[in-house]
Amino acid sequence: MPATLDSTWIDEAMADRQSGASTVVVVHTADPMRARQLNDRLVATFPAGLYQYRPWNGLETWMVREQVFARVDPVLPIDDAGLREDLRDLGAALRHMEKTMRSERAGKIAFVLRDLDTQEAKSRNGTLVDALRFWATDNRLLAKGSSIFLIAADPSEALDGGTLEGAILARPDISSENERLSMVRTFVEDVALRLDENSVRAISSATRGLSLHQASVVLRKSYAPEGKLLIEDLKHHKADYIRRSDVLEIEEPAVSFADVGGYEAVKEMVRRTLVNPLQQVERAKKAALPLPRGLLLFGPAGTGKTLFAKSLARETNLPFVNLKTEDIFSQYLGESGRRLGDAIRMAEAAAPAIVFIDEIDRFGSRAGSGSDGASQETQRVFAQMLEWLGNSERKSIIVGTTNVPQHLDPAFIRPGRFSACVPFLYPDQKAREQILAIHLGLARHDDARRPLMQEAEVREAIPIVAAGTNYYAGCDLEELVIRAKQNFFSDAQAASMSGQHLLDAFRDYRIDIDIRSETEAHYRKLGGAFASSMDVLRSTYAST
Repeated sequence: MPATLDSTWIDEAMADRQSGASTVVVVHTADPMRARQLNDRLVATFPAGLYQYRPWNGLETWMVREQVFARVDPVLPIDDAGLREDLRDLGAALRHMEKTMRSERAGKIAFVLRDLDTQEAKSRNGTLVDALRFWATDNRLLAKGSSIFLIAADPSEALDGGTLEGAILARPDISSENERLSMVRTFVEDVALRLDENSVRAISSATRGLSLHQASVVLRKSYAPEGKLLIEDLKHHKADYIRRSDVLEIEEPAVSFADVGGYEAVKEMVRRTLVNPLQQVERAKKAALPLPRGLLLFGPAGTGKTLFAKSLARETNLPFVNLKTEDIFSQYLGESGRRLGDAIRMAEAAAPAIVFIDEIDRFGSRAGSGSDGASQETQRVFAQMLEWLGNSERKSIIVGTTNVPQHLDPAFIRPGRFSACVPFLYPDQKAREQILAIHLGLARHDDARRPLMQEAEVREAIPIVAAGTNYYAGCDLEELVIRAKQNFFSDAQAASMSGQHLLDAFRDYRIDIDIRSETEAHYRKLGGAFASSMDVLRSTYAST
């Protein structure tokens, strides 16, 4: 028995078509299963008049008896002079359909256009725009009930804005929870897996953010011949699919708050505003508490803002989605806005999740007031991000980081965009001790980080090093530990790492204290201007 798919998007598009809004329906999807879903509806609605055009196959018609598409004779005479055209050519196919739809003998017809947003097809789409604009409000086609459907992963690549405005836009969900549940249940039944309902729901939840086609493929790839379906394998295959988008990465972080040394006041505040509401769902409902909006972390480079964001995902038991800022921006006009739009749609499909945006200030300025293309693109990207941040229905919990919060547009940090704006300053002495212990593998059993050592000596050296490393960032302390391990490695006489190896690394590694002191003072001042809350947080940082 096939999975049950939600057809609401088709119903709504058909209702708009019946109302006479337009003959043209643009279906915004790249999912082959959505295309098949639409085809099944059209076969039932237009049994004797269904046509399809794809660049490779050309014009095809639905054969009712065989239940397949067959190519229309690719070479046809088109006038009395005997001129002939190949119906694999888009222009020829459109002209042929113009005649067919207007024929006195023809009833209502559905004409489906696919794969016209590819780079190869775009150069031939001027004729398509002309045809769709003409057909969209043609009284004869409207009266007959004929319809034209364009299926495209990115309709703006195939059509201009004016043509899109004159069309009916159908945007099916990437996949709904009920659809994925139905798909998993069908798959489990087909392969005779014995799973309880909780396991089925866990598998369905793990496919969140994938299209129906992708979810189907991932299920098959994750199914082992011995009759097992491991969620870890499924998440791995899912991450591979998301990574191919070039705008997002998804992972299940292995680090928690315990792997972040210090910053106890920050952790306390984040637990209160984000972690607890997400973990205590029923109590949050009683309080009518909305879903947390996210965090804006600002502070000096290297203080561990990215690590903290990953640990937050682990604490909330949510996927960590990395919006790849460097790959969003493009030199080509319009490309940055398209990529950001794709990233937002994919992130929302994977939500709830921690969506990490490093250097969010790149999106947070409407700089560029000129009328040139670059300025307009900057403003467009800013508007897209601002709209997403302010969307009351946003499910993504955004964690943005910046070293320059003062460069953000005031609208960007208005209440409601983030749950809190949090300064992430240099760690204090207690935090530095914890960070050193973590990188030495002493904070918890961590064989990957822990060298063979004289533990008592190393533990005695840690407070000495921590006391002398004021204004060191977390990355500095990590580098210091790596140098200590190098000292041990290079010491041919040493059977294990000693406290002296750590102290020697400390004496050899230096930073510019004056510059760091000025940096700290700068962010303290910004903390008073941008921090959303917490006297306790400010007082803790005041004593750093």
